[in-house]
Amino acid sequence: MLTLDRVSKRYPHGQAALQGVSLALEPGSMHFLTGHSGAGKSTLLKLATAIERPSGGRVVIGGDDITSIPRRRIPYLRRAIGTVFQDHKLLFDRTVYDNVALALQVRNFPRSKITGRVQAVLARVGLERHRDKYPITLSGGEQQRVAIARALVNKPDLLLADEPTGNLDKQLGDEIMDLFYEFHQFGMTVLVATHDLSQPQRLGLPQLQLQRGTLFS
Repeated sequence: MLTLDRVSKRYPHGQAALQGVSLALEPGSMHFLTGHSGAGKSTLLKLATAIERPSGGRVVIGGDDITSIPRRRIPYLRRAIGTVFQDHKLLFDRTVYDNVALALQVRNFPRSKITGRVQAVLARVGLERHRDKYPITLSGGEQQRVAIARALVNKPDLLLADEPTGNLDKQLGDEIMDLFYEFHQFGMTVLVATHDLSQPQRLGLPQLQLQRGTLFS
C-alpha cells in the first residue's frame, strides 16, 4: 500500500530530515512511527501525501510512483488517503456535519449520498448526536473524532495520523488509538506517528523508529 524506497529529504540550508529511508506497508497493516521530536516523522507523512517532495528515492502508493506526480493529480491521489493532524484543522464556523461533509462536497457528491455517508461515519466514531453542534463546543477528544470522521468519509485505503493524541489525556488517547485499531481490523492500512511508546506496546503492534532521519524497525 505504501512503499518508500531509499527516500531522503534535505531542506535548503538545513540538515537532512530523512536519510535513505525504506519501508513497505502491506495492505490492511497497522504500524506506529515513533521517534524523538525532530526525528522526521512529520516529514515522512508529508512525503506520503505529496505535501512535500523527496530529495532522493521513490514514494509509491498503491502501485503508483508519486515522487514526480504532476500537481494537478495530487488532489486525486489524496482522495485515497485519510489524514489526521494533531491540531484537528477544523472549521469552527461550520457544524460537525458540515466539517465532515466538505470532503465530499468538493468532489461534487450528490447531496443524498453525502447525507448518508456523513451520518454513517459520525455514528462510527460516536458523534451522531453532535452533528449539528459547532466544534468549539466539543471537548478535545470529540474534536479529534470529528477530524477522524472527516478523514474517513472518503473511505480511504490508507489512513495517516500525525501525533493524533498529543493534546489528549491517556484515557482519551487510548480511545482514539482503539478507533484506529478498529479501522485496521476492517482492512484499512494505518500509519500513526507518535512519541507515545506505550501505544504500540498496549496494542501489540509493530513500530518503526526514526532516529535523526534514519529508520529502524
